[in-house]
This record gives sequence, C-alpha cells and structure tokens, in this order.
Amino acid sequence: MNKITATIEFNYKGEYLRPSAILDLDDIMQKNRAIPPLHQHLASLNNIDIYSYEYEILLGEEIQFKDAEGSVADFVTDNHFDQVAFEQDWHEQALLKQLATTIKQQLDIDDINQHPKLKSIIVSAYKIGVDN
Repeated sequence: MNKITATIEFNYKGEYLRPSAILDLDDIMQKNRAIPPLHQHLASLNNIDIYSYEYEILLGEEIQFKDAEGSVADFVTDNHFDQVAFEQDWHEQALLKQLATTIKQQLDIDDINQHPKLKSIIVSAYKIGVDN
C-alpha cells in the first residue's frame, strides 16, 4: 500500500494554517490513472474554497511530504515527492502484476524482476502500445 502525508504551511489573515492529508496513492491512481493537482486536492480535503484568497495563498506554497509507506518511499527525498516517476513506476508495477499469471504460464517465471532485460522489453512494448 502506498500512502504519504502531504502538508502545506502558510499564513492567512494572521493565522498559521497547516492543511494536511494522508493520501492513499493506490486508491487515487486506480480511480484517476494519475495523481490530480495536489494543491487543489489538499484544499478540497481541508474545506478550502478554490475560489478564495486563502486558496491563492495556498497555491504559492510548496507541499511537504513525509511518512511515505510502500514503494512511494523511493520517490520522496528531503520532503519532496517525484510524482512523475512514481506514477510511471506505479503503472509499470500494475502492468506486471496483471501479466504475472501469463508470464508464469508461458515462460515459467515467478518473479519478472529476476529477468531485467525481459522486464524492460515487456514495459517497452506496453509503452509503445499506449502511445499508438
């Protein structure tokens, strides 16, 4: 399970605000195929109107990430999240999970990660198919 805590800190009308949420990235990716704009998502989860000045200030601040669980931890460095790389890896892992039974039946391979060249060919073929 891939979970991460996202937080934005800012001041609004003399008040220190810290909207935060624990994001279930697997659930988000399964529903949307990508992570939605996180500033907007955090605002929504914390009842901040996207048509408010408060939201405008929130947009100017950087999101901090911590408490990463699962493979997402590999994509968090110094509270920064490499969202693009995570999404790409998530799609590759989902593909390989879908193909695991076929790979086992056709090639008698239990763990495709033990065959990096073959894994690379499978992922490349998938990407070609998606791009066309």
